[in-house]
Amino acid sequence: FQCSSTCAGGFQRRVVVCQDENGYTANNCDEKSKPMEQRSCESGPCPQWAYGNWGECTKPCGSGTRTRLVVCQR
Repeated sequence: FQCSSTCAGGFQRRVVVCQDENGYTANNCDEKSKPMEQRSCESGPCPQWAYGNWGECTKPCGSGTRTRLVVCQR
């Protein structure tokens, strides 16, 4: 199956069943040799917000605004 996350700390699952040589369900498989049903799938870091410093106020008094650059980065 696909990874449960597109970044950081996801996991993949698969079905593991015990079958005989004809492909029929059996229950005499050795449990100690059973393959893993789940594994981690690290896909790199998640995107984060990057932001700059606040700019100057648009007014020397009263209600001005300040802006800053905000971007989403990998």
